[in-house]
Amino acid sequence: MDLTNLFKYIIALIAGALGTLAFAPFNFWWFGSVSIAVWMWLSIKYSGFFVGFIYGLGLFGTGISWISISMTEHGGASIPLALTMTTAFVAGLAVFPGIASLCYTNWHRRWSTTLGRVCLLTSCWVTMEALRSWILTGFPWLLLGYSAIETPFEGYISWVGVFGTTALICLTSGGFLVGLMDRRIKPILLPIIILAGGMALNQQFNPEENPENSLHVALWQPVIPQALKWKPEFRDQIVGGHVSQGLPSDVDVIIWPETGLPLTESRLNVTLPDLESQLLLNKQTLITGILGQHQGRYTNSLITLGVGTGSYDKTRLVPFGEYVPFESIFRGLIAFFDLPMSTIIPGNRQQILTHRYLKFAPLICYEIAYTGQVRDMARSANVILTVSNDTWFSDSIGPNQHLQIAQIRARELGKPVVRATNDGLTAFINARGRIEKELPRFKKAMLSHIVIPATTVTPYARAGEAPVVVLLLIILTLTRRNEAFMPN
Repeated sequence: MDLTNLFKYIIALIAGALGTLAFAPFNFWWFGSVSIAVWMWLSIKYSGFFVGFIYGLGLFGTGISWISISMTEHGGASIPLALTMTTAFVAGLAVFPGIASLCYTNWHRRWSTTLGRVCLLTSCWVTMEALRSWILTGFPWLLLGYSAIETPFEGYISWVGVFGTTALICLTSGGFLVGLMDRRIKPILLPIIILAGGMALNQQFNPEENPENSLHVALWQPVIPQALKWKPEFRDQIVGGHVSQGLPSDVDVIIWPETGLPLTESRLNVTLPDLESQLLLNKQTLITGILGQHQGRYTNSLITLGVGTGSYDKTRLVPFGEYVPFESIFRGLIAFFDLPMSTIIPGNRQQILTHRYLKFAPLICYEIAYTGQVRDMARSANVILTVSNDTWFSDSIGPNQHLQIAQIRARELGKPVVRATNDGLTAFINARGRIEKELPRFKKAMLSHIVIPATTVTPYARAGEAPVVVLLLIILTLTRRNEAFMPN
């Protein structure tokens, strides 16, 4: 008996919500496989845009609702307004699963078998994830492949990246689904092969590390309340706290988080005239976030002080957090559109940050989520550096998801990631994507560790997304019916 419309949409909503449990901090990766399998089944049985759209509402409604915290706690928005804006954002993201289901509806007749239709659904899903990561600057969050760390799929990350891993998770889930729907054992061989292959590749993964070039790195987590950070009357206190507590003398490199210093680069020497000489005397490098200046506007930047070299300006800006789209319309409309730091522009300094043997590929905030940008920056580096200020999102699950994304970048490229944040989660991640040291949320502390640089060039670093495109084309070609010999 067919489900009623209401019942099928309830199932779609629940299935989407289950998908959130696959990601940090829950890490029940198998829920991701179950969730996508239910989406496939619903799309096959009850094709159409709204099945995927409702599924997307469940996934993004539970997985990224934390963005509302920045609106209510820091943007002055009322709860009804924040709920309305968050719902609109979630609905916009849910359009992509909806389009994936709609594409299947329009094309599935060319794939006559259940397995072929699962392959088509896989291609539609991965394509929509890629488009979601690109359109309107993109929002590459909750990509299914992000759930693969410490799972049987982990071995594929350094070969085909997050999008390829998403495809393999979908094929695995789809293989089990085909076995259940067709009541046959043979289709289950596909997921068994994929799972076994992932575990075998994981055993063989061996990053090219250089222990002889290891250096001691310290990450400062200052826990500065967002409400105080940009108020002039607290500036001296904040800067003084950094200097008195955030400059250990027994390490090689010190890293302060995104906009760690709440002042402009041009004011640095005036505010801290002795900092450079102190670092040079200790043969140290300080890397800190700061406000740069370009064309009369501010940039979100990283600079090096002491013996190190290089500077970096952020290029992927957060809408409404760092700039206001359609500024002439929205600026001044409500307090949320006038957040501090919402007048940032992209800068033009894109340098590797260096200290002796360490070459840091710098990324600020959610730039770490853009796999292509990280891959390009990391080519000339042996360590990936990401700094962030997740204070905007309080004690939500957002920072946990952010840290998980950094783990994926480490594993994709086989290089360690150091992550310095204002209030957590500050961490050292090794070249296998494992967290070696981590500070809890809201703890003011210095975290230090020996960082081993790595010169790994993974298959994914060489080829990027090309293998994923080839994989999708092959499975679609092999499973599509031959229209010259098969009836409609």
